[in-house]
Amino acid sequence: MSSRAEPVPRRLVAGVLVLTLVVLGLGGAIVAIKLRPATVPTTAIDRNVEQWRRAVLANPQDEGARIGLGFALLDAGRTGEARAAFEEALELNEKSWIALFQLGLLDAEEDPEGALDLLARAASEAPAGDRTLVLIAQGDLLMAQGDPEGARGVYEAAIADTPFIIDSHLGLARALEALGEEEAALDEYREAARFDPDNQEIADAITRLKGKGKD
Repeated sequence: MSSRAEPVPRRLVAGVLVLTLVVLGLGGAIVAIKLRPATVPTTAIDRNVEQWRRAVLANPQDEGARIGLGFALLDAGRTGEARAAFEEALELNEKSWIALFQLGLLDAEEDPEGALDLLARAASEAPAGDRTLVLIAQGDLLMAQGDPEGARGVYEAAIADTPFIIDSHLGLARALEALGEEEAALDEYREAARFDPDNQEIADAITRLKGKGKD
C-alpha cells in the first residue's frame, strides 16, 4: 500500500462549472442589461466576462451574479479575479455552497487544510443531490493527503446522496483498497464498472484483486 499523496484531480473543476451553472439557472440574467463597456471585448470568453461584470454592476447584492462572474473568469484563466468574485459572493451569503465549493477547489493545492474546511462547509450547506460532487472533491483531497479512512466516510456519504455517480464508487474502492479491505474494494470496483464497463483502471483493479483472492 503506497502512502504517496497524489495530486488532486482537476477533472472535477470543468464538470462542476457546467453543473453548478445549470443548478443556479444563471444563463438569462444578463439579457436585459444595457450598460456599454468602455472597450468592446473581442472574444466570446471576454464578452462573457464583461456581461457578468455588467450583471454585478446592475445587481450589486446578487450573489448569483458574482458566482457567474467567477465562473466566467475561471473560463478566461483569470484565477485570482475568480477567487475574488467567489469571496464577494460569500460575503453576501456566508452559506453559499457554490462559492464555498469553488474556493475549496481553488485552495486545494496551496492550502489543503483550509480547502478541506471550505469543502466541509459546502457539503453541509448544499442541498440533497447537489452535495455529491462536493463530497467527491472532499474525498479526493483526503486521499491526496493520505487519509483513506477519512475519505471512506466521505465517499460513502456521496453514494448515499446520489448512488449512481461513478466517481463516488471508484473513490470508495480506492480508499478501501488503501485500507487493505480488498474484498470490499473489489465490490466497489465492480459497482463502478456498471457505470463505465470500458474503464481500464477499473478493469485492472478488478483483475488485480480477483488474483489476490486466489492466493
